[in-house]
Amino acid sequence: MKRFRNILVAVDTRFDEHPIIDEAVAIAEQSGGAIKIVDVVPEFSWTVRLTLNDHEHMRDLIAEEKRTKLTELSAPLKAKGIDAESKVLMGKTSVEIIREAVRGEHDLVMRVTKGHDSRSKGFFGNTGSRLLRQCPCAVWLVTPERQQFQHVLGCVDTSTGDLIDGELNNKVFELAKTISGFHGGFYSIIQAWLTWNWQMLKSRMEPEAFTEMEAANKKQVTQQLDHFLATHGAESSPSNVHLVNGDPADVITRFARKNDVDLVIMGTVGRSGISGAVVGNTAEQVLARIECSVLALKPSNFVSPIASED
Repeated sequence: MKRFRNILVAVDTRFDEHPIIDEAVAIAEQSGGAIKIVDVVPEFSWTVRLTLNDHEHMRDLIAEEKRTKLTELSAPLKAKGIDAESKVLMGKTSVEIIREAVRGEHDLVMRVTKGHDSRSKGFFGNTGSRLLRQCPCAVWLVTPERQQFQHVLGCVDTSTGDLIDGELNNKVFELAKTISGFHGGFYSIIQAWLTWNWQMLKSRMEPEAFTEMEAANKKQVTQQLDHFLATHGAESSPSNVHLVNGDPADVITRFARKNDVDLVIMGTVGRSGISGAVVGNTAEQVLARIECSVLALKPSNFVSPIASED
């Protein structure tokens, strides 16, 4: 948890309970980090701006109400000796949260998975989904009804030899172990593997030759995973590490549902150095299917398409 020392917590001050702040406090107390609590005054639709003559005054009143409530939320944190502040943002919720994350050089953004007024049919609301895709730092989306993370699932891919994958694998393992331990729970590590174009190859190879090739492929992937575990002081093939043959998105979502996972930690890979970096295909599919809290990690070279405007 010491990795996160500058936490941005996005809340909706219309509600009285904010357990996500408690989680942020626990992290900050362990890391000695700072917390900034924000709420966003959303953009008024053009019809409201057209029909409400004093819409700017109304917006200012809403902002002042939120500012007062944010001050009340941050006061107990300051009383505990935590470096805490609050701020009201104005504009499109996801855009302004990302801009604030960039401006403040935050290393973690925390928010509920789905806002109360969300019209999104998925498990994650539109704001949460945009944060996962475009926010340059780690994003932790928490289900409102489930705050204890007893079973944490870390998703790795040690088979590529790619430096970005290696960076994310290390972060995933470290955080899965730390967060589960902090909550008195346990963690699992999962890696899916597939033989390249196995369907095409299987239809063109003798069954025995294909079986031998798959066995050799699995052996190589197993050795790579064991080497990764050894670098983290873990034994080879422990009971909480799962190497599963299959499509990664299918493997991860099926495991999470079957094993009552509370939190999935995974890396998202963007195009190096390109503004408008995208979430990797596997991560995109997993995020569209899972129904639990998620901590999404970005590589250090991830560039958000949204500028801070400062």
